[in-house]
Amino acid sequence: MIKKALLCAVSAGLVLATGCSGPSDSGSSAAESDDNIIRFTFSPDPAWDWMQDQGILEEMEKESGYRILQTVTWDEFGQFVGGHADVISIGTYELQNLEQETGIETVTFGKFNYAKDVMITANPEWETAADMPPGCKIAAESVVGNALIWQALVDQIDGRELAENGDDLNLVTADYQIIPSLVLEGEVCAAFADPTQSIPEFASGDLNIMYDGRSASELYGDSIAPGHEGVMSNLFVARKDWYDSHQDEAAFFLAVWQRALDEWATHRDEIIDTYPEHFAVETPEEAAWIKAYFGNTFDWFVDSPYLDQQWVDQETGIYELMKESGVVDADTEDPEMVVVSPQA
Repeated sequence: MIKKALLCAVSAGLVLATGCSGPSDSGSSAAESDDNIIRFTFSPDPAWDWMQDQGILEEMEKESGYRILQTVTWDEFGQFVGGHADVISIGTYELQNLEQETGIETVTFGKFNYAKDVMITANPEWETAADMPPGCKIAAESVVGNALIWQALVDQIDGRELAENGDDLNLVTADYQIIPSLVLEGEVCAAFADPTQSIPEFASGDLNIMYDGRSASELYGDSIAPGHEGVMSNLFVARKDWYDSHQDEAAFFLAVWQRALDEWATHRDEIIDTYPEHFAVETPEEAAWIKAYFGNTFDWFVDSPYLDQQWVDQETGIYELMKESGVVDADTEDPEMVVVSPQA
């Protein structure tokens, strides 16, 4: 059912994909070749907006001779599958199904955001999924995406089965905008949510973050792969045929994102104030909450986009975890990850 849902979502994306191209889309000419252009599609991001608005991206492009043509859209799958992007951002837990359902061979060569999703509830007595009675409904945006890694984590950590129409914990889907309301009103026992979706409710104590406030990535590092900094919700993934013939472009791409991450680390509060819409912030109090969350609880932006072999070995353990939990077929091939040197 999970694989079928992903395929339907991808197919729909081919028809419905829309996006807005950023400033670096302008000024292209027939003289430019595919050899110095990187077609990148991704969802809206504050660090990227900062890079553009501060003129940093344009400066790096002029110095290098490479250009990144970006399409900003929530439908990254559709753009990628439709052949309109060389590079996308995607979660580690989504790659197996992407390759299996589309037949596209990929190469993962960088990282950007940890999986930030948390499990939320209005019942303060439920600290983990182990505390919930059988039959509880748990809401997610879809049966793919972050639900895949949470299914595996709940199975491994709590010994509970989370599945659509499940006899134990029942996975249901809902629009992310109404998920917090469903939890508050008791329509579902819990849900997987972006921390920015419910800032007022967290600040008031009406909603609680389970597992001591830990995200999916932190739970994986604590319980499955001790010390590992993953799981990722945003990996940089390219078509294998493109990556094999454009490794210089891939190296430049990572250099740009290293600068973006450095800018985030240096100007985090300023970036939040400049682009409050990226964090669902509407008031000074909400801005203060999210700044404190990043500073004291969890910053989902990585320090560096570069992979190393130890990190790859631990992150790819996710694939075995998902197979053991029955989230994907046992014979599913593991996607390829490569190490790019910062000196490349």
